[in-house]
Amino acid sequence: MNSLRSLIAALLLLAALPAHALASPTQESTFQDDPLLVYGTPDKVNQTLDTLKSFGVDRIRVSVFWRIVAPANDQAQKPSFDATDPAQYPPDAWDRYDHLIQAAQSRGILINLNITSPVPRWASTESPRADIQETFNPNPEEFGKFVQAVGTRYSGQYAGLPRVDYWSIWNEPNQAGWLTPQWSPNPRNARVQIDAAPAIYRGLVASAWQALADTGHGTDTILVGETAPQGQQSRRGLSQSIDALRFIRRMYCLDDNLNVLRGSSAALRACPGDIATFVAQNPALFQASGYAHHPYALLSPPSARSKPADWVSMADLRKLSSELSRIYRRYGQRMQTSRGVPLYLTEYGYQTKPDPISVSFSRQAAWINQAEYMAYKNASVRAVNQFLLVDDAPVPGVDPKTNPRLAWRTFQSGLILLEGNKRKPSYNAYVTPLHVTQPRIRRGRSTGIWGMLRPAAAGTRVRANLQFRATGTKTWRTRKTVTVSGPRHHFETRMVVPRTGFVRIHWRNGSRTLTSRAAQVTVVR
Repeated sequence: MNSLRSLIAALLLLAALPAHALASPTQESTFQDDPLLVYGTPDKVNQTLDTLKSFGVDRIRVSVFWRIVAPANDQAQKPSFDATDPAQYPPDAWDRYDHLIQAAQSRGILINLNITSPVPRWASTESPRADIQETFNPNPEEFGKFVQAVGTRYSGQYAGLPRVDYWSIWNEPNQAGWLTPQWSPNPRNARVQIDAAPAIYRGLVASAWQALADTGHGTDTILVGETAPQGQQSRRGLSQSIDALRFIRRMYCLDDNLNVLRGSSAALRACPGDIATFVAQNPALFQASGYAHHPYALLSPPSARSKPADWVSMADLRKLSSELSRIYRRYGQRMQTSRGVPLYLTEYGYQTKPDPISVSFSRQAAWINQAEYMAYKNASVRAVNQFLLVDDAPVPGVDPKTNPRLAWRTFQSGLILLEGNKRKPSYNAYVTPLHVTQPRIRRGRSTGIWGMLRPAAAGTRVRANLQFRATGTKTWRTRKTVTVSGPRHHFETRMVVPRTGFVRIHWRNGSRTLTSRAAQVTVVR
């Protein structure tokens, strides 16, 4: 009887553990750098892919920009062509994607195609502002035709091209840089703004879902969401971005209390007003493989929770999971797993100099490692993306010396500086992630160490040395050796640190000697 009680108590304890206490050892390492991979020369693409292969990257996220593939993309009148047929697009418009997909797959790197704006002029509505025309109210039917063309081309049965089986729909639909209008005037009262982007995105998702099904991709990995973490809270207007959780609720035709929108509130947001009809009209929102999100924290560490209730950074992922679970339950729909809706973190990173609003190089390195550790501990997370290998160029036409804040509104979240092609500390930190779970310990106690040998070949067993260097000295000494295996070569262990100093991972991957960043540990009495 006592042993039975002990077993029951143990099971109850396991059930009570928070979601992040479990781990996701098969989590994919994904990467994105469109300037290099989409817009780069074939030689630059090949060089970049070789670098990512050496990192151990599993998959690249690639933006398929509707406007750059579409014919007559600056004309208000659609040209006469079958938009579902990839052969009727300008032949050279596909070249960049054909080469990239073939080159990546030849290296064993998988592909996620994110089909997104900007929009050809003929597929958008006339905008009241020229600066948002390329994102303004895209036609969902035309988008579906474009997705059908992409799906056909990369079906594995077209012109000898390889198959792609991993898709995501649009990029950051809650951000005005990718989709407008975010808000529109209430037709009954022009002084009141209605959140418009969620309904527009809902229509785009429905069309894309059907197009992928029609081209043989219905059982592929298909992601919805791709939301940015932050909006502009109470600010409303054509280009005032919407907070992540608010956007999700409206996308699912729910109010802030997760009640189904009905009556005029529903009609204004293109919602049917009843559960059965909504589920029937929006299969993608419940049958997608998972939810994609970009949990940037900008200037805060990944462990810092967002103050606004509807923002979702890395520390808020449990809040996102809870919201999605409650939404599925509201509609009586079964989630993809017993743990809930899988999460795919398809963009992440930290800005550094030359952006004047950024974090230090050392913090970038430490925080991307901490974020990956947090994602690893969350069993719902299926993939984590590093956004950019090399920093973006400044905004064209803006002098960085006279207007640095405007010039560097591009992304400086790379592992390599644009100027001088110099590696940041985050370069080694990405290749061999390291996170110390107790950076301040009492003398004689051990600290927790989490690491990952990202480039190690799947299925191999690799030895890694955990080394220590005391503050004020230059010599690294091995204090523990671990043997690491598993599909992604993560490990967790504990090690006694004799005094204040630094720890690192030192290991060999074939002929290459690799080291992590040095992480400080403070020892107190």
